[in-house]
Amino acid sequence: MLPVWTILGLLALLLSFACLAMALWSMHHSMKYMQSCVFRATFAYLVSRIVHAVAWSVVSIIFIDQFVGGEMSAWLYLDSYHDAGGFRLLRHDEEPNGKEDPPTEVIVMVFFGDAATVSGALWMLVLVLELIKLAKKSLDRGSFQEKWTFKRYTIANVVVVGIYTILSFAIDGPGFWTGRYVAVLITANVLQALVIATVTAGVYYLRSHSRKFESVDGQVIQSPLYLRLKRILTVYITTSLPYLIVGWFMLASDAPGDFMPRWLMGSSIVLFNVSGCVFALVLVGSQECFNTCLGPSDETRLTITQASQNMDAPMEHPVFVNTDIESSSLLWGQLGQTMHDAQELHDNLLRSLLVKHNGYEITTCGDAFQLAFHCIPDAVAYCLDVQLELMNQPWPVEFVDSGLPGSLTVSIRTKHVPLTKPKHQYLFHGIRVRMGIHAASEAEGQLFHQVHPVTHRTTYVGLSELIGREVSDVGHGGQIVVTAPIAKWLETEASKNSRWAQNHPFAVQDMGVYRITDLKIDLGIAEVVPAALRDRSAHFGSIANVQSRMSYEPSESMRYGLVRSPREVAIFV
Repeated sequence: MLPVWTILGLLALLLSFACLAMALWSMHHSMKYMQSCVFRATFAYLVSRIVHAVAWSVVSIIFIDQFVGGEMSAWLYLDSYHDAGGFRLLRHDEEPNGKEDPPTEVIVMVFFGDAATVSGALWMLVLVLELIKLAKKSLDRGSFQEKWTFKRYTIANVVVVGIYTILSFAIDGPGFWTGRYVAVLITANVLQALVIATVTAGVYYLRSHSRKFESVDGQVIQSPLYLRLKRILTVYITTSLPYLIVGWFMLASDAPGDFMPRWLMGSSIVLFNVSGCVFALVLVGSQECFNTCLGPSDETRLTITQASQNMDAPMEHPVFVNTDIESSSLLWGQLGQTMHDAQELHDNLLRSLLVKHNGYEITTCGDAFQLAFHCIPDAVAYCLDVQLELMNQPWPVEFVDSGLPGSLTVSIRTKHVPLTKPKHQYLFHGIRVRMGIHAASEAEGQLFHQVHPVTHRTTYVGLSELIGREVSDVGHGGQIVVTAPIAKWLETEASKNSRWAQNHPFAVQDMGVYRITDLKIDLGIAEVVPAALRDRSAHFGSIANVQSRMSYEPSESMRYGLVRSPREVAIFV
């Protein structure tokens, strides 16, 4: 008979071999220039897969030869059941009933193929873990440390493969195939299941922490690391997961042929064999070409289109958010490289959350960001999220322990805390960022916008933009200062107990009237902090040029936006 499933599996292996060989050839020319652990782990994974493809191609050819060479085989049952199930079914053959042991070349090739499968699963786990680390935080260990990290991974890989080898020959069974099948299935399948779980957790983390998009040169794009992890997960689910599920069922059952369709057994092997080709395209091949070949669904295109539209610069009545780091000049002068690492965390956080809240990056000047939002809810939610997430960043130890102004950690202890929560929470931790929010209005005159000839970003010129910058200079690090229209909107949302107010608990307190001498404007301002950080207010000092509403006397200057803000602290949870 003609072993159809074995032939299809062999063709898939040959295709994978060709793709893997081209990928390795492409990477080989860059080996002396690329020292990163991710690059080397990718290369090692592809080497493992090409060894697997070669070994099992040889075994498949011998397998086919037994089928077409005659009606009987000295060591193999020639039927459609064993054709579809491949060598996984040989475990279920009891004492061979006159069948001989497999030829030596088959035993050797099966061993190398299975060892390569285990090694490849380990290298994929390393690759996924390193990609997740890169996505969570820019990682630069240096050339020497990258080589040493890869060397440690290599040693661990060799140890695990060695243990697998010992177990595969030590497990008792009626013959060679039973012990090897149990060993390779349990070892490789557990490792590949661990890879799937890890990459799923990584994709979920990036999505839930707004790392799905990145802001690069002012343009919002999907994170390349997120896309790579997502593609790895997609390939594993479509090519390896069916093989794992079928394998576990065949391991647990004494007679898998009684309930397992032959087409399911055969197709799972073909999919697994072709996974080497797909991984070569995903990990090394042109990502742009790969995207074109995949062809995103209409739903994906719609999502990307909507995201792009939301990231456009607001043209009418933008809401300006200006940020600045407290004591940044002192910190840079004293901490140097440590401050560089801390500001990198700061910049990545502000840009990642900007995508989540549909914001637009106008420009940056040193550590100061000038942003624009389409509406007040997005702008305020963005600032609240930034202040909360700053507490959770992995700030350099040297920065936290420096004791310099703008870097001191302040914690608040509570007497009654559930066991599931920490016994103290931070009021301040890491970089302290002051933020100002101001919504443009027609009363302030025309707001002009133009495209910068160098950055190609939309910039704004007008009184509203000037007021937005002035407001950001008023507060202290960790404080959000808003103009009176924003405070009025917050008060309205709190009084209605709207869904937005429930999702973004906050504390707001009237600060009085701020006099902008240069612009001859009296500005009503208020302070906003996340409800979880409401005790921060006690740490903020007084602000110059601010009068309480009780003592305020209108001058000949313009009195802009003096609408009522809360006179007392109101907590909206």
